[in-house]
Amino acid sequence: MDFHFTSASVGRHCLVLLLALPGAYAATPAATPAAPPAQETVAQVGDQPVRKALLDALMDANAGRPNPFDEENAQDRQERASARAALDRKAVLGELVTLELMAQEAVKLGLHQSADIVAEAELAYKTLLQRDLVRHMLSTIPVTDEDIAQRYQGVPAERQFQIASVDVATPAAAHAALAALRQGKRFAQVARRWSNNARPAAPAWVLASQMDTDLAPQIAGMANGQAIERALPQGGWQIVQLIATKELPKPPLDELRAGLRMQIMQERLGQRIEALKTRADIRLTAERAPQKEAAQ
Repeated sequence: MDFHFTSASVGRHCLVLLLALPGAYAATPAATPAAPPAQETVAQVGDQPVRKALLDALMDANAGRPNPFDEENAQDRQERASARAALDRKAVLGELVTLELMAQEAVKLGLHQSADIVAEAELAYKTLLQRDLVRHMLSTIPVTDEDIAQRYQGVPAERQFQIASVDVATPAAAHAALAALRQGKRFAQVARRWSNNARPAAPAWVLASQMDTDLAPQIAGMANGQAIERALPQGGWQIVQLIATKELPKPPLDELRAGLRMQIMQERLGQRIEALKTRADIRLTAERAPQKEAAQ
């Protein structure tokens, strides 16, 4: 069996094996999974049986789990079932056996008693519980067609901007180029005079999302024909002129439905989590300051 795994597969497989690591949980009873009842096994590694449930969990992890925010249909379920059926079950079992063997060796060496391992195991277990709680919460959050239609009404129409830009070498060149534009010079003339490039780029239509995050709000607040100068993050200077603006028609509801549904679910999930925090008795305790190492 190949002992080389990707970091993603190791993380996924280790989560599956958490229940099989004796002594990996220490903090509180709430953090420790209950011992599973006797179950069907698929292998025996030394005295330790390898449960079929672990193999099934690993198969499911490799096949991919559905996104709980998505509306799963029959085709989605069929595609996931086909992906699972295409897996080599014997090969996956071989991986599981190798992981079990390595886990047993780690226990023999006492690695499972490491404070770091205990903490990581508890975090991994609680992360799994959190994941399934989120799935459960989402399954109980209703999102109606009326909710989606109402949210769609609030979606603003997107604007597209035709802008021309030219990179220049120095602040002095930027000041001169901007002054020339304000005196009525055409942008093409200014670009030929001060551009760093032999062939300056032609004006282009772009959305705000396609611009630098610092440029987009500036362009959105400009009038047609207005120009600005700005320092570029990578160095140098740039002159940008807004030539024209047009409003794009809002996409039809069906194109945005899935995204709007997810947006609503995320908001309502966040509200439920905040409600949990509000009801909970949470008290933060002061951490001990790390002790400074004794002077050599």
